[in-house]
Amino acid sequence: IKVEMAEQEKPVFFLYARRIMKNPLLNRRQMVIDVLHPKRANVSKTELEAKLAEKFRVKAGCCEVYGLKTKFGGGKSSGFALIYDNEDYRKKYDSIPKLRKMGLKPKKPVTRKLRKDLKIKRKKVRGTAKSKQTATSGAKGKKPGKQGSQCKAIIDFHQM
Repeated sequence: IKVEMAEQEKPVFFLYARRIMKNPLLNRRQMVIDVLHPKRANVSKTELEAKLAEKFRVKAGCCEVYGLKTKFGGGKSSGFALIYDNEDYRKKYDSIPKLRKMGLKPKKPVTRKLRKDLKIKRKKVRGTAKSKQTATSGAKGKKPGKQGSQCKAIIDFHQM
C-alpha cells in the first residue's frame, strides 16, 4: 500500500508574545516570544519576523528576532523580539554587527596589515588613549625632518 502525502506549503506554527514592554528611549517594543511548531524542527527568523510584522501591523524591516532556543523534545522554541517604531530608529539604535548582518550598514574594508598595525599601537598606550589610536598606512616612526631639527636645536644649546 502506497500512501502519498498531500502537497502542503509548510506545517503551521503558532507565535505567542509575552512580557511585552514599551521602551520609549529606544523607540521600540521588547518582548519574549514563544513559538509552537509541531511537525517542524524549527522556524526561520525571517518567517517569525514576517509573522510579527503582520501581528503588530509594522513593516518586516522593523522587527528583529534573536536568541531562539528550542526546548528539549522539540515542538517549542522561545527567544526575544524587538519591534522598532520605524526603520530609521532601527538603523539609529540597533547594534552595528546586527545591522551589518542584515545588510543595512556597509562593512568597512580594512586590510590585515592595518589591523595588525593598530593592534601594536594600542599595546603601547594605556587607558582612553587606546581608543584614540588610528590605523594609518605609511612609514613607521617620526618623520626625519622633525627629528633632525630637534637634534640641531639641542646641539646649538650645548654649544652656547
